[in-house]
Amino acid sequence: MPDAGFKKLSDEEIRLAKSWYDANVPPAEIAERLGRSKSTLTRLLVQCVARRSQGRRPSLSRAQIDFLVRRLDELVRRSKKRYMVSVAMLKRSTRVKASERTILTALHERNIYFRKLREKPVLTEEDIKDRYAFAKKYRSKSARWWLQNIHSSIDGKFFTVYLTAGLRVQAAQHQTHGAYRSPGQGLDGAYVKPKKNAKVNTGAQSSLIMAAVGAGRVMMWYDVPHGRWNGGAAATMYVKPLRDALIKSWGEKRQFVVLEDNDPTGFKSGKGLRAKKQAGIKAFVIPRRSPDLSVCDYAIWKEVNSRMRRQELNWPKAKRESRNDYLRRLRRTALRLPAGFINKSISDMKRRCQRLYDAAGGFIEEGGH
Repeated sequence: MPDAGFKKLSDEEIRLAKSWYDANVPPAEIAERLGRSKSTLTRLLVQCVARRSQGRRPSLSRAQIDFLVRRLDELVRRSKKRYMVSVAMLKRSTRVKASERTILTALHERNIYFRKLREKPVLTEEDIKDRYAFAKKYRSKSARWWLQNIHSSIDGKFFTVYLTAGLRVQAAQHQTHGAYRSPGQGLDGAYVKPKKNAKVNTGAQSSLIMAAVGAGRVMMWYDVPHGRWNGGAAATMYVKPLRDALIKSWGEKRQFVVLEDNDPTGFKSGKGLRAKKQAGIKAFVIPRRSPDLSVCDYAIWKEVNSRMRRQELNWPKAKRESRNDYLRRLRRTALRLPAGFINKSISDMKRRCQRLYDAAGGFIEEGGH
């Protein structure tokens, strides 16, 4: 193919080439898209970028940008989330003479963009102190220790029952985090999902499930009768289904260690405490408001829901389940979670305790390594 020179590119070709290059499309692919030679596009894009970088110096120095970043953090902390800190407020506070656009560009270069606030439990000073003490005590425990010394982790969750195609679509939409889109597509129906906390009448009663996880499996999946959780329900769970599951997974032991949270209604109720003693169960209690330390909260519930939605993805629209069928499928899905996934999730406590220690008891990033 003849080398169409730099000057022979049309304005539209140059515009397209630069926009694609800014989107990280390699020059070779851009050349193929435009029907031009690779050398032509390389000269246009690479040399132009090099020349542009030698142009006018930025209007904000590195020290000024550092100052802006520090002051922005101060303003956000001072606001205590009662109002949004704008670029205009930052400009007034710092008395920087640069325009708001220049300040915003400088923040973007530091990867500081306007983002939604993360949603986490509200931690008191006492909570942070307890979380830090827990992390300090257990951060040295190995992954193997968590797998062998904590015989089970238990928690409860209300599962919504979705019986029809329309409801299954809504359930799947709640699972979808986001999509790549252009700025003007935000209100297009294809890019909008229902609010997560929107109340939906599914026509079927939700189910309160108490689950126990350990020994490489979901060892208990207990549907609490009538969905009523109290001391009596907790006592029934400890003495029969949980103890039976522990014996089946670990054999007879003088005492089983079970990780649980600070639930006062069931776990810490008088009836619950007496039932644990009767069943030979010792509670391993995590700090209050710490779902990031409960394997059910940070791994199991999400995985079960994801697998349920994948099962439903290609179902015919006319398919309808009964409530009993739905709950049986929910149980099968949970009990079939792979041992590898469960053991990896439990042993992740080692990494989480270290991160919690590094954060001095505050919030932690819960993602992978």
